[in-house]
Amino acid sequence: MGCTTALHQEAIMHRPLRSSAAVLIAGALLAAACTGDGSSALTTLDSLPPTTVVPPTTAAAATSTTAHTTTTGAPATSTVPNDVVGLSPDGPWRLVDSAPGVEAPGLVYELMPGLWVWLPVEESEEWGISWTLTEEDRPIIEAYLQARLVFFQATAAHPIDLEGPGWAEAYVDGVDRYRSVLTRHLDLQEFLDLSGGVVLRPQVIGDLRADGQAVVWDCMLDGSVWRLPNGDLGSDSILGIVPNGLEAVIVNDISGTWKAQQVSNQEAACR
Repeated sequence: MGCTTALHQEAIMHRPLRSSAAVLIAGALLAAACTGDGSSALTTLDSLPPTTVVPPTTAAAATSTTAHTTTTGAPATSTVPNDVVGLSPDGPWRLVDSAPGVEAPGLVYELMPGLWVWLPVEESEEWGISWTLTEEDRPIIEAYLQARLVFFQATAAHPIDLEGPGWAEAYVDGVDRYRSVLTRHLDLQEFLDLSGGVVLRPQVIGDLRADGQAVVWDCMLDGSVWRLPNGDLGSDSILGIVPNGLEAVIVNDISGTWKAQQVSNQEAACR
């Protein structure tokens, strides 16, 4: 995205980051949550090279469930091969054939208009892919996607929704970590415009896993911007695509549900 406001931790700071090596690789597209306090030369889809990935993950307990938002996905336009692990078919996403700018092989899901996730299905030296979704990692990735979906649904609303039930369902602290900074956007009557497109590219980091806790890195390419009701750009937003690295701590609460505890900047996710 081209945003430059200061969202902190769960509020996902949007500082333009270099996209040379990503946690995941996707041909090229846009990415998630808007905000941040820096700026740099904008990257175009054509100029984004394939990225390399961090080491593959290790197995994790898959006995937990993931918090679900109230959103339901539209019918899928594609199917998951029998030997491939995909997202749960009853989640708030739908499998689609492609997303703008995504060229690397994998599964593409639409979470809402303007928001996609790309997941690799096989390791590839050509594309620099060394992580693929597993049954063990699926509830963790789905918890991360649920949290991102809640954020984007809330911030794309007119006005921004800070009271929806999704916050408590997907985040350990509900909206608390976001409230102060999003209240500022709310007071300015701003909303997040996803028409530029956002593609998430998450993966579970195996060596950062512990009992009941996992870490997700995401190098997302972000084309979203804050806008005012009259259509003007808001809060120092800049049109264009900006790669942003994020780290999300996903924890298993006492009910056995995975939720997002913290989301913060992680430059290493895009190296």
